[in-house]
Amino acid sequence: VLMWNQAFEKAGFENAIQVQQMPDNATWDPADIRYNTIRWINTVDGYFAMGPSRVNPLTGEILNATILVDASFIRKLKQEYRNIVEQQTSGPKSSLSALIDGHNICGLVKSPHAKQSNNRLARMAGEYDVCYGIELANQFAVGSMALTLFQNAAPNSDQVQNYIHDYLRLIISHEVGHTLGLRHNFRGSTLLKPNEMNNTEITHPKGLTTSVMDYLPPNLAPPGVKQGDYFPSKVGPYDDWAIKYGYMLTSAKNPMAEKGLLEEIASQSTKPELTYAPDEDSYDMDPTVNRWDNSGDVLVYSQWQLDNDRLMWDRLSKSYPIKGESYSDLSERFDTVFMHYLQNTHYITKYIGGQIFSRNHAGDGKSMPFTPVPVEKQKLALAALQKYIFATDAFSFAPELLNKLAPSRWLHWGSNIPFERLDYPVHDSIFLMQSLVLRDLLSADRITRLRDIELKSQPGQALTLPELFDTLQNGIWSEVLQPHQPLKITSLRRAVQREYLNILTGMVLRTEGVPEDAKTLAWYKLRQLENKLKNVNSRDEYTQAHLLETRDRIKKTLNAQVQSN
Repeated sequence: VLMWNQAFEKAGFENAIQVQQMPDNATWDPADIRYNTIRWINTVDGYFAMGPSRVNPLTGEILNATILVDASFIRKLKQEYRNIVEQQTSGPKSSLSALIDGHNICGLVKSPHAKQSNNRLARMAGEYDVCYGIELANQFAVGSMALTLFQNAAPNSDQVQNYIHDYLRLIISHEVGHTLGLRHNFRGSTLLKPNEMNNTEITHPKGLTTSVMDYLPPNLAPPGVKQGDYFPSKVGPYDDWAIKYGYMLTSAKNPMAEKGLLEEIASQSTKPELTYAPDEDSYDMDPTVNRWDNSGDVLVYSQWQLDNDRLMWDRLSKSYPIKGESYSDLSERFDTVFMHYLQNTHYITKYIGGQIFSRNHAGDGKSMPFTPVPVEKQKLALAALQKYIFATDAFSFAPELLNKLAPSRWLHWGSNIPFERLDYPVHDSIFLMQSLVLRDLLSADRITRLRDIELKSQPGQALTLPELFDTLQNGIWSEVLQPHQPLKITSLRRAVQREYLNILTGMVLRTEGVPEDAKTLAWYKLRQLENKLKNVNSRDEYTQAHLLETRDRIKKTLNAQVQSN
């Protein structure tokens, strides 16, 4: 709470906020509107903290605020590796499916048009309370796993206790910000370059983030780099600026007299450290506006996190479970890392066809409202997706690890056990992630955006549709296009190749609502692939059957009669 006094001091107030412990024999009620309180509550699920406030509808003055922190939430934080989203919410035991559904709440894998409402902001406000709590605990679990696996921290060590305290401080400071009138700022994590994030000589005086009003994950150093601060220890420059605008005392006698001073403060909005993006800006194509990301270069930072995830999987395979633990604990940890992997992959996809959106007015600096992501960055993002999602070795799990992934058999009133498939659905989980990414890259929305960006850019400065199709086909079908002997295509690669074929077939047969140029390119790429397949054979029966079926499907697709209205 007292972190915010830094901002109020810059607005001219000393000790603006004071905190006292409510005595056991207090004669006042925490619900009394004259008191602003932080309160513990108890619920069954315990996934949230929130900061409701009461506002005078005539003046906008905030009259009272109460921050609610679920006591069960804290207990769950101490269960380091708990998989937050219930595994049985949809279909057979596939945690990834459930986790993706959970992310749909947050807008991670959601079309920007999927939430239509007469009062969109009102709907989002309710969802964010749920999303923030669920994903908050999951992010905490990833960080605590990193503490154990990378720092060898024991569950009750000072390192873990400090980690918990620092995270609670972030949660409370975020909710206090809401009670002071601040909205979310999902560019709050963009203050520092990736290589500055773990340099405490920079983060301690300058801060870790632009604003604590973002949804901030633990800052995990990449492999080989000394760990810095996991969470911000001070409010950011945007927070200072917003408090100054909203609270600074002036000698003005009326609003018109105050207008000049407020305009002077607001004119600083073009500074990079004061950048702003609230809830309604976070659903579309800007790769700098995300929940649960970090740093001013998300493309680099996300790849660091994917490397961390791979390292965590490797160490889980070699060291867990420890004696006396259930194998289901390992399965939950594996899934938690899986969700983190999918999340950081999503941030990379936003660079392809991405545009930086600015709220600046005309004359506020040189930036236009929309600035396409540089084509070099988009190509780097495509290369990263090939490496971490589509490559033959993208998911190389040891058989010993996969055979340890047992489901929970613990049945009680607060936990149900799955009665479907017992073993872990390895192929389904990996394919689901690959399919989500591939279909997102070739979605009508992204292809339409890429087509439009060609008109918004100088020649050679945009990622073209042919470049997108070429890159995907060359990467996904590399065994066929650059064959080596003996030719053997793995089951995971066959699955993603079939999905690629399904998508392009849908375009050619006009069941996909993509622009005409994309349909033509899909036809062209299938023709190219068919010609290559004519000269490729394999002694591996899986591979040969796959190649022959693919040739047959392409031939039938290209020769099909398409009916259109």
